Amino acid sequence: MASWLRRFYIPLLVQITVPYLLLALAVSAGATYIATSLILESVEERFTNQLIASAVQVQESLVRKEEDLLTDLRLLGNIQGVAAAVETGDAEALQLLLLPVALNDGVEYLTVLSPSGRVLLSVEQVAGGYANVEAPAGLMRQPLVTNVLAGVVDASGDKFTAVLEYSGGAVLSLSGPISQGSEVAGVLLVGRRVESLAGALREESLAQVSFYRLDGQVLASTLAEVRPLTNVQAEVVLSNQTSGSLILPLEDASISYSEIHTVWTVRSQAEGIVGVSLATNFLLQATQLTRNNALLLTTGSAVLVMLVGLWVAGRITEPISRLKAAAQLAAAGNLNVSVPAQGRDEIGVLAESFNHMLDSLNESKQELLDAYEKTIEGWARATDLRDHETEGHSRRVAELTVALARKMGIGEEALVDIRRGALLHDIGKIAVPDSILLKAGRLTNEQLAIMRKHPERAREFIQQIGFLKPALTIPYCHHERWDGTGYPRGLKGTQIPLEARIFAVVDVWDALISDRPYREAMAPESAMAYIVEQSGRHFDPSVVAAFQKLMSR
Repeated sequence: MASWLRRFYIPLLVQITVPYLLLALAVSAGATYIATSLILESVEERFTNQLIASAVQVQESLVRKEEDLLTDLRLLGNIQGVAAAVETGDAEALQLLLLPVALNDGVEYLTVLSPSGRVLLSVEQVAGGYANVEAPAGLMRQPLVTNVLAGVVDASGDKFTAVLEYSGGAVLSLSGPISQGSEVAGVLLVGRRVESLAGALREESLAQVSFYRLDGQVLASTLAEVRPLTNVQAEVVLSNQTSGSLILPLEDASISYSEIHTVWTVRSQAEGIVGVSLATNFLLQATQLTRNNALLLTTGSAVLVMLVGLWVAGRITEPISRLKAAAQLAAAGNLNVSVPAQGRDEIGVLAESFNHMLDSLNESKQELLDAYEKTIEGWARATDLRDHETEGHSRRVAELTVALARKMGIGEEALVDIRRGALLHDIGKIAVPDSILLKAGRLTNEQLAIMRKHPERAREFIQQIGFLKPALTIPYCHHERWDGTGYPRGLKGTQIPLEARIFAVVDVWDALISDRPYREAMAPESAMAYIVEQSGRHFDPSVVAAFQKLMSR
């Protein structure tokens, strides 16, 4: 009906007045129905439904937390060098390989065992890092360890779970193999405190959350004075695992709650019981609210008429507001906006005209940007040819740099400038004389000093071109080294902009695997070995790690 009416020209005055006439008829018919529904609705049923909904939300959140732990387990177990460090019993190497990644992912507990049962690493997260912690007694006899060492694969895979007791309390732990070829080189365990898990679920669901052992004893709770379940209650929950849940009343700090209990399963294995509780004072408040509904209904109806009237007026003027907002964005330079042309009134015609104008402007802007890009690519090809680079060197390093930057989480808008900077990384060499640039032998110190000025020449050239200024970082900084021995400014570590650190790895990689007049191309394996060898000296270790992952796909 609404789409049919939009075909006709309807004045704004009619659009505003007619809904009020219809509203007067609708309010009188609907007020009785609304009042009856509010008064007769069961408050207790609403509360129970809310409690069940909170329990479902907690169970869904638990599944996500389990997946997070599983992701951490897979990530840490596949770090290159871990299996070798376990095999040699090198605890120090394990710390260097595992702890930075674990800290970045927020892993709370991390334990590594050798096949013989030797604890190579056992740490818990503390403020600012990790501290050593004693592994649980009898860990080697736990099924989550013995199954991994035996190479057991069940319906859920080769990962296993249990709630372990560390000195800091109960920890939900997942285990998996550290593989060396087809052999199990060791066992990796990652874990999260059950207390921390309960707190996170409390924040997400706004309900109180308690974890119990299978025998009903309390593991952790967001309540202050939670009591354990009786053996009978725990057995009822476990026996109703597939058919329903158990709801019990409880008291905590003089506040009455209702708690719903369900089985806590991790990777198809029952680990305990989870209780989700809401304060029952909601029932008293809701009952009082129901008594007042009848009194408020008449007043509310009158207010509703005014509010709906304002809403209708707002809906009518909303296209004008959208048109204003779109015009402001267009004035700021964003030509990719549009305004929905709804209706066939004055505002609809204006919106169509505005969109047509923006389409024309955007087309002109895109043509100009395309011309810019072709010019940049032409400069890059000219630089390659003058420097006797391999065909397409600048294009290849630009594409690979963008791929690596995207993998490291850099946003799409920044990738545009990174690509331009990679294409123009050696534009400063246009200021280097041919006698130096094309010299076959070793450069003298004076010639080397001139050659090393090409980043400065690139900066002087690019900073005069407004739209290329954001792309200056790579041409200016791509010869800086992680250990501070690079040029032109001798930047060190994270002083070097991230995009320049990313490009440095890609530039050297392409040079190594490409034929040059003075040498043949390296095999990719040899080139990668060199990149890894220079990690921490020439290159940022985190960029090297990301590059290895990118190239291993």
